[in-house]
Amino acid sequence: MERRVLYPLIALAVLLLAMVATQVLVPSYLERRAEKRLTEDGGEARVDIDALPAVRLLFNKGERIEVRGERLVIPLERERGAVFDDLDRFKEADVRLDDLIAGPLKIRRFTLGRNDHDRPYILTVAATVTAAELGDYAGSQFGSLGQLLGRIGSQLLPLSNAAIPVDLNATVTSEDGMAVVRTVNGAIAGLPADPIVAALAEAIAKRL
Repeated sequence: MERRVLYPLIALAVLLLAMVATQVLVPSYLERRAEKRLTEDGGEARVDIDALPAVRLLFNKGERIEVRGERLVIPLERERGAVFDDLDRFKEADVRLDDLIAGPLKIRRFTLGRNDHDRPYILTVAATVTAAELGDYAGSQFGSLGQLLGRIGSQLLPLSNAAIPVDLNATVTSEDGMAVVRTVNGAIAGLPADPIVAALAEAIAKRL
């Protein structure tokens, strides 16, 4: 076979091999990285990523991410910076975590998802919390105002160690990679839920 024919065929074969390797290795690397982040403090997680071609992921573009987890422990602290950037790359997101502990919340189910780039994320939480744990958390994360709100909540609920049901439905957008809570239906022990919704969204997104 003449060289002028052979060389293009070799180049094409190398290109095809690189594309196949990228399609397998890049999503797998990102999936394993997210699973490791999610389970850093315990629990189990499975992450599936779709992108065709997978090289788009290197340019912060992807089709879909699906996350399932259970018995995770996630520190609930306000994150700084563009923590939503990794999640924002996907057109569709479907996150569902069961039996999650996040700060003072014992969460039966947490979901976070959207179905297009220009749509807000929908966040839902079904959980319980005690007034005492909520007061401690508010004081440690939100300063003097948090301490005041925590004390008010504890005073309004004398059984401060009793489990209080929490059911939240919120819309969250990402502004330059940071969570912005647009609407929240529900409250936490009678107190505004916006700060904890934002902290939850950022804490989970940071690990994806």
